[in-house]
Amino acid sequence: MTDTNDDRALREKIAAIAADFEADTDPDVSGYVPHQRPPRDPVYSLRLPRERIEQLRAVAESRGMDASTLARQWIVDQLDATNRFHDRGAERWERDVRATSKNLQDQAEHLRHLLDERPGA
Repeated sequence: MTDTNDDRALREKIAAIAADFEADTDPDVSGYVPHQRPPRDPVYSLRLPRERIEQLRAVAESRGMDASTLARQWIVDQLDATNRFHDRGAERWERDVRATSKNLQDQAEHLRHLLDERPGA
């Protein structure tokens, strides 16, 4: 195989870089960031009756999943449902307050109208 001038130049560059790398006994590691695992979620223990644990395991097995995964999923689903219910309750409360406020404004306007029409006004 015959080297062209480009091949020779490329090999010389690679050899020079390799020689510099080998000669550098104190590499600059100022930009090095060690691998860090993301923080794990905290663990929370629950005490359940033995028959409930057996029931949980049976349901999880029938779904092809680990019992702790199923329990976690159920708890998160219930918490999410609670938040949705709370949000709907807050929306309903705000809607009711706005309707009451509008009703009070209408009643106040009606009272002003009655005062303007009173005899001797």
